[in-house]
Amino acid sequence: MSPWLTRLVLDPRHRSTRTLLADGGRQHAWLMHLAPESLGDHPRRAAGLLFRVEGGSRDVRVLVQTTDEPRLDTLPMDGVLQAATRSLAAQLESIHSGTTIRYRIVANPTKRWGNSAPKKEMIGKLHTFRGPAAVGWWTERAPAAGLAILSADWRPLPDTIVKGRGHHSRAQFDGLATVSDPDAVRETIRGGLGRSRSYGCGLLSVALVGDAGRGGRE
Repeated sequence: MSPWLTRLVLDPRHRSTRTLLADGGRQHAWLMHLAPESLGDHPRRAAGLLFRVEGGSRDVRVLVQTTDEPRLDTLPMDGVLQAATRSLAAQLESIHSGTTIRYRIVANPTKRWGNSAPKKEMIGKLHTFRGPAAVGWWTERAPAAGLAILSADWRPLPDTIVKGRGHHSRAQFDGLATVSDPDAVRETIRGGLGRSRSYGCGLLSVALVGDAGRGGRE
């Protein structure tokens, strides 16, 4: 089954938008209105819900991916200026071994320290990678996602605050890659990558070089 991508443009001046952007938990709950009801014990995973918030004070966009065609008629539309959706079936079919793609992913570049932690008190703690170390985190995980990285730009983003669940660090990675395993790329697009997928991390967007604007790269 091929996922669907929805692009929502929000009014940054609207009170609902400001409230939404202040809490990753609210974002998750709001976007789950796009999914069917009664999805069991792991509704986000069952819905295939992944999303990414882009833009800033003048332009807020939310890219949302779902397994099934989204139910736009059930989404509260306060503060929404535009909404458009499309199937990613054709794009997934166009991914072949050796294809060069542009990618974007906002991820939670973290690692939970084990016995190899630099200090004993760090064992079991979650460590956030930044700068070149964050790029290393991404390039180490990309092969399992079916990508051979050609270039990688890192940009730090503000943490996502989830009331009652603390802060979730975010970083954006953009660049070029060669597809080494098409099935792994498709699976990563469908399922996401890394931690904090419920709160705006893990959505991998790709576009064939020379095909700008596809796969959420808008």
